[in-house]
Amino acid sequence: MWIRMTRVKMDAENREIARDLYNSGEVSGVISEHKGYRFHYLLENVDDDTESISITAWNTEADALSYESSGAYAELVGKFMALMTEPPVLSSYEVLE
Repeated sequence: MWIRMTRVKMDAENREIARDLYNSGEVSGVISEHKGYRFHYLLENVDDDTESISITAWNTEADALSYESSGAYAELVGKFMALMTEPPVLSSYEVLE
């Protein structure tokens, strides 16, 4: 399984707006339609209300890269850009089973 984590920083007052957008069909619905999709979650830092992390899980690295190369990832990140105080940071991880 392949995990992608996108860390974002935003003003605390934008947290609820970002949460609602993330959980909407406009974002969650798009992510879940891609080949190899397993799940996604939004993590909100309990010690720093300006930080959140989006986690998406994919069957394979190729599935994750296909999602990114489709332009969907960039389009979805773009929906949050006005809320962010720093550029997002994307990291990828392989789950070893």
